[in-house]
Amino acid sequence: MSRRIPRVLCALIIALAVVLASASALADSVGVKLNASTKVYQKASTSAKSVKVPKGLRVDLKACAKGWGKITYKGRTAYVKLKYLDRVDPLKAYVTEDATIYKDSSGSKRLASASAGAVVYVIGVDGSYVRVQNKSGSQRGYIKAGVLSSGKVSASGNSKTSSSASGSETIPESLRATESGAKSSKVEKAIFVAQALVGTPYAANANPPKTFDCATYAYYCYRLAGCDSLKSSSKTQGYDDSFAKITYDDLKRGDMVCFDSGYYKRTFSWGRRIFDN
Repeated sequence: MSRRIPRVLCALIIALAVVLASASALADSVGVKLNASTKVYQKASTSAKSVKVPKGLRVDLKACAKGWGKITYKGRTAYVKLKYLDRVDPLKAYVTEDATIYKDSSGSKRLASASAGAVVYVIGVDGSYVRVQNKSGSQRGYIKAGVLSSGKVSASGNSKTSSSASGSETIPESLRATESGAKSSKVEKAIFVAQALVGTPYAANANPPKTFDCATYAYYCYRLAGCDSLKSSSKTQGYDDSFAKITYDDLKRGDMVCFDSGYYKRTFSWGRRIFDN
């Protein structure tokens, strides 16, 4: 099975949203609704104070992390598990290879088969599975993240657009890294490794190099480039003062960026310079 995480899933994890811990930013908000009656919490923890909300309640998704979504509704802010959120506007996607659609995200109960080129509509995420439906919404199921693409595919499973291609095909030439020639620095090595892994599935319980979250992705790429001291959690990475703290205006190629939620520049906190070039 393909290791790629397609752009449609990246958009989902970013807009509904992996992972990607890794790899994963939101616009101001994404319209979602509760797919079941469940609890929402004051903090991203089931031990926090909670209230029960009804199925079908529409909310705005503001940010996400490690399986939790930060939502607003009726002037309130709360947290809820991402598995209980469905996009109001499903994302059209294509199956890249013959695959199985399951009844739930455990992958244990087969529901149907999907052929390469089939169209599905993405509405949510649950771990390494994507929640999909048919166009009318009358049928729903779960499919592995790595077999979806936002671009049309042929019957043989080859994408007809670059949106689900490998990292070397989706990254502009001007931004690509190479390990050879003049670009053999540790910075370029780290970027080269990172680009080669574009398409690897997101998972909250990361298992590199098969799956990543954001922190393990950074840790893995920098480590292969020669940094042995970077820690593997996002908190320790962001607050490790052994690496130079960088302002937004001083960011350079290869720096690590640290931010709060998914608004990037607006909530940019600082950067860390892992390698001096």
